[in-house]
Amino acid sequence: MGSKRLRAVLGVLITTGLILSFLGMLVAVAFVSLPLFVGCAALSYVADLMLHNTESPTLERLRDSRFGLTMRFLIRQFLLLGLCGAIADIESFVAQMTTIGLLLLFILQLAYGALLKHVRKMRNELPFTTRGLDLEALGIRRMPHPFLVNKHVRKTLHLDIPLVAGSLATIGTDDWRWVTYGMITTVFLAYFFLLVLVPDARNALKLPTADEAIDELNHQLAEYRPQVALYFTFAAISKDFMYQVNMWLESLEALDLRPIIVLRERATLRYLDATPVPVICIPKADNLARIEMPELRVALYPGNAGKNVHMLQRAEVKHVFIGHGDSDKLASSNRVSKVFDEIWVAGRAGRDRYERIKHAVSPNQIVEVGRPQLMPLHRWTGRVAGPVPTVIYAPTWEGWTDDACYTSVIPAGEKLIKALLAYDREIRIIYKPHPLTGSRSAEAAAAHRRVIALLEEDNARRFGRNMTDSKAAAKKLARIDKRIAELSERGVRSKYPDLTEEERTARIRRSRNQAGALYWSAVPDAAHHVVTERIPALYDCFNHSDLLIGDMSSVVSDFVATLKPYAIFNLEGLPDQDFRNEQRTAYASYLLDADCNGLTEAIEATLHPEQDLMAPHREQLKEYLLGGEYPPSIVRFNAAANDLYRRGLSDFPVEYPDEAAFPV
Repeated sequence: MGSKRLRAVLGVLITTGLILSFLGMLVAVAFVSLPLFVGCAALSYVADLMLHNTESPTLERLRDSRFGLTMRFLIRQFLLLGLCGAIADIESFVAQMTTIGLLLLFILQLAYGALLKHVRKMRNELPFTTRGLDLEALGIRRMPHPFLVNKHVRKTLHLDIPLVAGSLATIGTDDWRWVTYGMITTVFLAYFFLLVLVPDARNALKLPTADEAIDELNHQLAEYRPQVALYFTFAAISKDFMYQVNMWLESLEALDLRPIIVLRERATLRYLDATPVPVICIPKADNLARIEMPELRVALYPGNAGKNVHMLQRAEVKHVFIGHGDSDKLASSNRVSKVFDEIWVAGRAGRDRYERIKHAVSPNQIVEVGRPQLMPLHRWTGRVAGPVPTVIYAPTWEGWTDDACYTSVIPAGEKLIKALLAYDREIRIIYKPHPLTGSRSAEAAAAHRRVIALLEEDNARRFGRNMTDSKAAAKKLARIDKRIAELSERGVRSKYPDLTEEERTARIRRSRNQAGALYWSAVPDAAHHVVTERIPALYDCFNHSDLLIGDMSSVVSDFVATLKPYAIFNLEGLPDQDFRNEQRTAYASYLLDADCNGLTEAIEATLHPEQDLMAPHREQLKEYLLGGEYPPSIVRFNAAANDLYRRGLSDFPVEYPDEAAFPV
């Protein structure tokens, strides 16, 4: 069973216990039963802790149903006061002490939360955040220790345990000392937490002015002298969107020019992958306008977004749309792209897409640079590589609107998996959906879950509890995951605060390579894989596959580089030739309809190369989509950047007092 599904099932069980515990406390108050209340209260605390520690997806549902963390604690405390009023024998002393203790706790919690909120607000008012630049001269202190900051609401709410326990002990024994000691302990702990936070918060609030910060940043940039920028902004901030910029990091690092990454939303910095390239994140347009990069002459844009205009205003810079994958989707030939000086596409196919847009993009704007990210892909040898033929099903997502919904998951995903599982020869399936699958459409999310369930059920049927072939490998994989997470942390939480970004990046990439290799060895060769995390990467999945089944997306274009057989869903039921003419990536594909007719032909072509009628067409399509083999795409990408930089310098010369204007 997959870890996500296991967490979901465990979350449902814990949530059920949590709800039953509150119902039990309500019954205990109604029927005046101290033992029942004590047992249910203890169960509610344990269930609450387990629910958060397992990071269960049911937490979101509880919040949406107005039964969130704070509300649960308030209900439990009100029920306690109700029990005090029902059976306390020491007049109202226990109720009074409990009420006073809870009020003081909430006041201290309020002060704690307000102080942290103020610190975050002031820190967020800094004009920028950075990575890979030395800004020690600004004297910016670290945030308070993560233990004091992370999940502080949950931690401070649980400080009511001594008071609750003391109140119940007094009710049961008629001894006033229990509730007194409980109240004192709870209030003291809350006050102590606040007392510890104050000096760290004061240090964190010693900040430079906006002018001082920008002046120092400009000083650092003057020393680094960036020449090319990768600029990224996106309104809906999520780690699932960051693949658009992360896919270009290694290509950016390989340029002759000195690169820099410019982000616009603070949250994106958290999801940006490790890279030695300096990064600046500048949320406000006014502050971005004050950043001085006199040698910057090329800006690369992976996406079309409204805030691109803030960088496009720099007249001395040549602006290039590089996108985040070539495909036959409308996004790969958007009219908005005409605002850029150049549009870099992989091959002739990308040029043709734009040239079909009449009076929008000039042919001179389009430059074919290949896809440098595809260098690690293994080529088709003409036979199945492993002991079991492997099919990767990599559907796209449902898009922003129904008009852009190209996914096969909804109409055909479940049928495809059932057909592959029922095939007369054993087939291993890798399910690698788009990261955003199910984010807009509930129907797509449900179909996605059904596909995963089918694969997990088949794994369980064939391998049972022996799914993990090597426990040692699985444990080592967990250790590597932990190491990557630790290396990715920066600031006060980092276990490696003294690492440079170059060293950090090298270690993370080595660890990912190790994790990728271990991932495949941790389960039996014939086991199916549901890949929704970063490891293994998409191209690693390509290298372990013999046949791709996908939709109209850049995934298909990238897979063509392997020259392996592939199939595309023709969900609209167009005649084959019409579909191939409309979708250029389908030129060399086997075609499937919504009922998966055509699947056998694709599989047999993979198993028996002499039946692979599309092999010569794939050779043609590869050059059409991705350009020629030589020079390599990374060389073409670098040459395009160098050429544009020279032209930018020619239009807007810069005087260099010490060094040559262009790297040798």
